[in-house]
Parts: sequence; structure tokens; C-alpha cells
Amino acid sequence: MAATFYRVENPRMRVLFLWPVIAAGAVCAVSQNVLGESETNLHRLADQYWDARMERYPTAATAQGDYRFNDRLEDLSLEGEKRWQNRLERFLAGVEAFSTDNLSAEDRLTHDLFKRTIRDELLLLECDLSLTSLDPLDGPHLKFPLILVSQPFRNEQDFENYVQRLKAFPKQVDEMIATMRVGLADRIISPKVLVEKVLPQLRTHIVENVEQSEFYKPVRTMDSIDESKRQSLTDEIAKAITNEVVPAYEKLLRFAEQEYLSHCRSTVGIGERPGGLEAYEKLIYINTTVKLKPDDIHQLGLSEVARIRREMSKIKDEVGFKGSLDEFLTHMRTDPKYRFQSGEELYAAADRILQRAKSQMPKLFRRLPKADCVMKEIEAFRAPSSPVAYYNPTPEDGSRPGYYYINTYAPQERLRFTLEALSYHEAVPGHHFQMALHQEDKDLPKFRRYGSFTAYVEGWALYTEKLGYEIGGYQTPEDRFGQLTFEMWRACRLVVDTGMHAKGWTRQQAIDFMTSNTSLAPLDIESEIDRYISWAGQALAYKIGELRILDLRKLAEEKLGSRFDLRAFNDRLLADGPMPIDMLEARVRAWIAEQASKN
Repeated sequence: MAATFYRVENPRMRVLFLWPVIAAGAVCAVSQNVLGESETNLHRLADQYWDARMERYPTAATAQGDYRFNDRLEDLSLEGEKRWQNRLERFLAGVEAFSTDNLSAEDRLTHDLFKRTIRDELLLLECDLSLTSLDPLDGPHLKFPLILVSQPFRNEQDFENYVQRLKAFPKQVDEMIATMRVGLADRIISPKVLVEKVLPQLRTHIVENVEQSEFYKPVRTMDSIDESKRQSLTDEIAKAITNEVVPAYEKLLRFAEQEYLSHCRSTVGIGERPGGLEAYEKLIYINTTVKLKPDDIHQLGLSEVARIRREMSKIKDEVGFKGSLDEFLTHMRTDPKYRFQSGEELYAAADRILQRAKSQMPKLFRRLPKADCVMKEIEAFRAPSSPVAYYNPTPEDGSRPGYYYINTYAPQERLRFTLEALSYHEAVPGHHFQMALHQEDKDLPKFRRYGSFTAYVEGWALYTEKLGYEIGGYQTPEDRFGQLTFEMWRACRLVVDTGMHAKGWTRQQAIDFMTSNTSLAPLDIESEIDRYISWAGQALAYKIGELRILDLRKLAEEKLGSRFDLRAFNDRLLADGPMPIDMLEARVRAWIAEQASKN
């Protein structure tokens, strides 16, 4: 799914999860001092990198539970991006200076992951994604109100920090507009279909009555504040919204409507922009963590689609449907009995699946996370353009559980029979187990605990959809069809993502292909296709990662026979934090060989 979109989409976070840091100004000096020191300081250098990253992304630091930068927003200027690139290059030089000869196996893994992480981040900067940041999934105009999910409001200082962030938003808007004007000059411009979706999102925050603003909501949570301070803080927040936030959204709306929209391209693929095909191949590598060509991925997708269609046909025959598979897909998509009637019904059904799954986890794992996972409804201001669901991880301090976000907007468009697979993926045991267990492993450096290689994170979550069979899930043919629908969804992604970004497909071609091969609701299909347009290459990670993990499980079952332990295998997959798929394969194969050699 939706990657949360940690998709931290997050959203889950286009590629990397961004989290927290030390005092501003100190990071650069410290990192320069560390460079060139002996290999015994590898962890120190890694910690300084993580601190520098958190200084660079202060709202992500807040989401992580590091509250030292709670009064700041990200620098969206090209100058700030260049400074960050220079800092990354210094860190890369530092890690490359370490000799791995005398490192332990664990530190060698840390070294290799550290180097890969920085190289991927530098490669991502080469794709110039900041020049087209006004998108409806994770644009800065959306990330700003989402600070309300993680910003603490415990005391007077917390509210003062919040006021400073409100006041900082106009500068961020100015930086965003200046950066996008550079994109206009370079002809690196967003697809029109995405910017049109942004306009109502901007209008949502342009209010005449300050009390109607999303940003006014913290005023209603001042119970812990001394009564003598409440009015002054309320006035500060109201003034900042009226004088800073609303005018900034108005300015961004004028820019989008009057200056930017008329130049937006009718094409949707990144390959249609200058340097786009080269950028797409870089994004494929970053997201899948393996070297693959668009044509090869496209053909793999077509092969998987054909295989899954054969499995769907078996379900069609099982339930006695007399028509063709295409007619069966249409029936499952359109029959009202497979739709939810209200948002409350959808929310309650997802919660029932979540609670049952949590009770069954000892059958799949020896290690269970301490953090809980609970339901949360996607906020109304972003629900129309949000995915059907996503996961938001718990912060460092454990002050709240992980959130399984469910989209209750237009419930009559949401399908009942896909909800079980969705819940396994986004919540338990999918994203929640992977992220919570890694976060709670204090022996790992922070960049390993909180980092993300998309093929690992999303490949794991897709793999866990099949684990539902291991715990007595998918009891009806319809629910099994739902699992196949979600698997087909990820196979179709290989086809439509490469189709749009490398082969010149239109948005409608992608929608038609998805409609022809899945029973996903039309609303979900359109939302998903727009997500693939926004995040070129990200959707490829799911199926690529899952197929590699399934190959590892098949190998373990063949080599270990009756000694194969599913709990031990799943624990092994989650033992070392997120990593590229090629590194995971090497480590799991070594573990399988070790297990096979035991008497």
C-alpha cells in the first residue's frame, strides 16, 4: 500500500525515512574532525551522519521523537540542497577512508550499509526531484500540516516552538516557488494532472475564520498550560495563522494557478522531461536496490500478470461464476455487496482484522515488538488524494503507538475483500513489525534502525500478505481473491510504472491496464496511478523485493526440509535492519547454509 507512505509512505518519504540531531553548526565541524580517524570510530562517524541528517530534516526529527529542532522547518532552497550534497560527499569520503580489514562482521555490514546509504542519497539528489515538489502526495504544502501528528504540545515551550514553525512557513513557500521557477527555466516541470490535484489541497488552508484552520487545533489542547498563559499563546497562534500561514498558502495558490499550471506538461512519465530516462534508471536502482533495465522489469510484470490471472481463474471456477475472467473481475469490482456502506463500517472492519492478526503473531515470530499498532483515520483535509491506507511508525520515545492509517473517504468505493491483505501489509505483521522491531534494536546504529531501502521494506510487507494463510486468514474464496487482487496490483505496477516513465504510456493507458487486470475500485486505481506518476520507480520495489524474499524462503525450505522453521526464517529476515536486497540475499543464504550444517 500506501505506503503509509512512509511511504514514512511514509508516505512512507519518497525513498528514505528521514529522522533526528545535534546542535546546528556543530555537526559540520565534528564530521570534519572525524574524517580520517581510525576504523574504531566508524560508529562515531555514522552517528554524526545521522545527526547531520536530522538537522537537515527537522520535522522528520520531530516525527522520530527527537524534539531539539521543533521550532524549525526544512530548507527547501537549492542552496540548502547544495550544502547538504557537499556534506554528504564529506561523509562518503570519511567512510571510504576506513579499512574494513580488521572490522568485525557486524561492523563490516555497518560500513557497507553506511556507504550504500550515502551513495544512494547522492544519487537521489542527481534526479532533481526538488524542482517538481508541488505534488499531491508529499509536497511541502502537505507535510507542513502533518506536523500536527507528531509535534508535542506538553508545555508552554512546545506551543512556542509551534508558533515559530507557523511563522517559518512563508519562507519555505518562497524557497519552494524559487526552486520550481528554476525547474520552469530548465523545462523540468510537473504533469498537469498532479498540479490540478494540489489546488484544492491549498484552498483547504485558506480560511477566513482562524478557528476553522487545521493549524488552530492545538489551541484546544491547552489543558496542561497555566491559565495565565493560555490567552497569549492562543493569540500568538491565531496571529501566526492569519498573518503568516494563510497568506503563504494564498501565495502558493497564485503561483500554481497563474504562473505554473499553464506550463505543466500533458505527459505523465518522468522520461518525457529533460534527462528523464537517465533519472528513471537511477530511481529504479535506488528503489529496487538491484541493477535492472525498464524493459526487463516490464516483461517481468507481464509474466507475473499472466501467472496471477491463472490463479484468479481458479477462484472464479470455485465460486461457480459462469462468465469469463474479465467479466468476473468486473463483477467483483462492481457488485454493491463487496463495498462498504459507511466510513465507520470500514474502520471497524479494519480494526477487527488488526486485532485478530496481533493475537496470532507468536505463530510467525519468536521476537515480537514492544510497541503497539492502532487504527487511525486519515485526516479529511488530505483524504481525497491519499492512498487507501498506510503505516506511520511510533516515535523514538515510545510516546505513542504505530498508526495504521485507513482512508474512510468515499467508503462505497472501498472493496471488502481486499481489506484483509491490506491490513497485513500496512500494519501487522507488515510495516509495523519491520519498523518497530528495528527501531527497538538499540544495538544497531540509528541510520540502520531508521533507514529504509524500499525493496526491503515494501518487499517484506508484500511477503507478509501471504503470511495471512499461515495464521488461518483468507477464510472465504472472496478473501483469497482479495489477496490475489493485491498481488496482481503489485505485478501491474511493474508494467504501468515502466510503461508511463520509460515507454511513453498515457495516464489513461495505465488506468486501463490496471482496470483490465484487477478488481480494485476505480477510485483506488486512479489514486494509485497518480501516485506512480508522482513517485517514479517507487512502485517497482514491492514485487521485486517480494519475489527475491520468496526465492530465499523456497531455498530455505529445500535445504532444511523438515527442520525448516518459519518463525526462525522470518526472524532472520528482520534481524539486521533494512538493507539492499542483494545484501539480504547473501546474509540469508549464509544463514541457511549454517542451519543446514547443524546436526
